[in-house]
Amino acid sequence: MTARLLCLSVMAAAIAMALGADAASPPDANVELSPKALQEIAQVEAEIDRIEAQTAERLAKPPDNQVQQVELLGKLILFDKQLSVYRNEACMFCHMPEAGFTGPVSELNRTKAAYPGSVRTRFSDRKPQTHAYAPLSPVLHYNRGQGDLVGGNFWDMRATGRRLGNPAAEQAQGPPTNPVEMGLPDIACFVYRASQRPYRALFESVWGQQAFAIAWPSTRWRNRSPDTRPRPR
Repeated sequence: MTARLLCLSVMAAAIAMALGADAASPPDANVELSPKALQEIAQVEAEIDRIEAQTAERLAKPPDNQVQQVELLGKLILFDKQLSVYRNEACMFCHMPEAGFTGPVSELNRTKAAYPGSVRTRFSDRKPQTHAYAPLSPVLHYNRGQGDLVGGNFWDMRATGRRLGNPAAEQAQGPPTNPVEMGLPDIACFVYRASQRPYRALFESVWGQQAFAIAWPSTRWRNRSPDTRPRPR
């Protein structure tokens, strides 16, 4: 399995089971967010940091059951803000448990509905969907008994599951490189960031020592750290 699919498969497993250098500050940060929204976002970020720190304590004595190890890795990845371009947005920012695994910021839900990405002036197209039942969705297929399409994730069916055999796994590949979400230039940057995190040893013990072997998309960037690559404007 390639590093790209491997890292993102762990994110998908988290949805299913656990349901370098500093980047510069994003330009014109927060200009479209109200003070109330900023206050709520700060509270959510603090809660994410608390849960991540609490979960990271388990790395000192990780479970010996592989299923529980994957769950632990998945939770750490989902609550890890360092995996976004400006190291400020975790996956769970849009999918907090207390909000039914969808967006928890009441001011955004009341006004914009959509949520900002790591670049806080960039918003997604719709309100984050709940992850509560996403892992239970089958691969998109035509059900003759119902006379309709069944399965897949998202209303527009872009995560059908037909490519990887799992809609949740396909959905997990989108946010890291989506410019209005986590905003990384490519998946190699995600792999690099994850390789620098405290859970690397556990990750490699589960998925193999080659789990973080990065195949750069072009020779142009082969000898450059992902943190020196162009940033979104």
